[in-house]
Amino acid sequence: MNILITISDSYVPYAAAMLQTMADTNRELSLDIYIISPDLKEQNKSKLVRSFEHYGDEQDNIRLYFPEIPVPVKKDIDKMAPHMGKIFDTSYILRLYAPRILPTDIHTILYLDVDTLIASSLKEIGEMKLDEDTALAAVKDLIRPNDYERLGIDERKHIYFNSGIMLLNLDFWRKHDTGEKCLKVLETRKDITFPDQDALNIACEGHVVYLHPRYNCMTFFFARREFLKKRIRKEEFENVLEAQKSPTIIHYTWPNKPWHKGGYIPRREEWLAALAKTEWAQTPIVYKNGIKGEIKHILKSIASYTLPLIGIHSKQDIYRKRHYKHIYWLSILVYYGFAQYLPNFDSRFFGKLSNRIRVMCVKNIFDYVGNGVNIGRRAKFGNGKNIWIGSRSNIGAHCQVPANIIIGDDVMMGPNNFFFGGFTHNISDTTRPMIEQGFKFFDGRTEIKDDVWIGRDCLFMPCVTIGAHSVVGARSVVTKDIPQSVIVGGNPAKNIKQRK
Repeated sequence: MNILITISDSYVPYAAAMLQTMADTNRELSLDIYIISPDLKEQNKSKLVRSFEHYGDEQDNIRLYFPEIPVPVKKDIDKMAPHMGKIFDTSYILRLYAPRILPTDIHTILYLDVDTLIASSLKEIGEMKLDEDTALAAVKDLIRPNDYERLGIDERKHIYFNSGIMLLNLDFWRKHDTGEKCLKVLETRKDITFPDQDALNIACEGHVVYLHPRYNCMTFFFARREFLKKRIRKEEFENVLEAQKSPTIIHYTWPNKPWHKGGYIPRREEWLAALAKTEWAQTPIVYKNGIKGEIKHILKSIASYTLPLIGIHSKQDIYRKRHYKHIYWLSILVYYGFAQYLPNFDSRFFGKLSNRIRVMCVKNIFDYVGNGVNIGRRAKFGNGKNIWIGSRSNIGAHCQVPANIIIGDDVMMGPNNFFFGGFTHNISDTTRPMIEQGFKFFDGRTEIKDDVWIGRDCLFMPCVTIGAHSVVGARSVVTKDIPQSVIVGGNPAKNIKQRK
């Protein structure tokens, strides 16, 4: 399998860490790695070769090559420097010259940015075949809807992709002068924000195959469910959740990188462990922007410990909800000791105020609480861990929900509903009393999709899913998943009719 990275010498430690993660997860593959750099020092080149020359199941599983950049290409790169913007150095566009630098017998190559972590085997993408009309395979950049109008791209023909990970069809590039077309775009267009990426999207329009997001699981793809739901198209949402759960390549997109202190970095520990195995193990991990970055991090930390007391959470909550023990336990104490006994949210007397107090408590207990939520009187939710409730939804009075449930948007829930948790008594051994056999735990969680109406006094078995737009009749016993847009009822609950 052929791999391409393009770097300046200052990025060698980070490239080494990325290559180490690749070596650790691809011992069975034979990898030819081409490193193109305009200023790579001989000392660093020797270190890279020593690091990987005896790695993998075979002695020569990983082979490193350092192609020379031809003089005409160097002159072209110097001409392109003024078009790269302030934050981009010319190593970014070296990939555009790949067909002119790499050996002509290489037909397909996987390009990787160095701010990546290879989390699992690349075998599947390495065996992928691109037809003669395909320039590259890449992952859709799902959170940049404004780029189409800015760049004049027809969204019906082409979806904007992220260029950090690309499987390149070099035969197509050589035949159609794709690199030269990209360079021409950079020279002539004044509306370019991400130089090489924008140019590639313009030049390759209509000639791209799209990969599953797990092959370029960008930092934002690790955002919490409610933020992804608002920003990613419905048809791509489940794919992003799959990528988040089991990524192949994690891409640390701007601004935070794993070699910076502070901020949220998914699986940072793995990246640091890989760096520690290289000859650059002593590379310092510092705050982005130095002292300014450290001061900013300290101020954010102080705010994150104090503001949740009044229901305000930091931007870091985009990625994960931080439960500070003092805030969490104070909220649990206030809810179960006082707030749960206040009038119900639909009460004429202090109903709105009572609900506001309960919601303020659960915002510091649940993983997520949307806008316009109602929490009924005497509602129980255990320790409240792993609970997600969407906007305009409610937990009815005297309801009991497990500490592992997702409640979507616009869910109406009547009173006295009971959801079993994710465990039951183990009863498999008839030679011992059941009370001595402990518990059996179920995989998964309970999930109620958007726009569901649940009547009163219903009973739900563990880990069921209620489909969107469905209705569960009063006093139903739900023993299995319910599809979307149906009305169910009875014991056990059965399909009564389809909602039109």
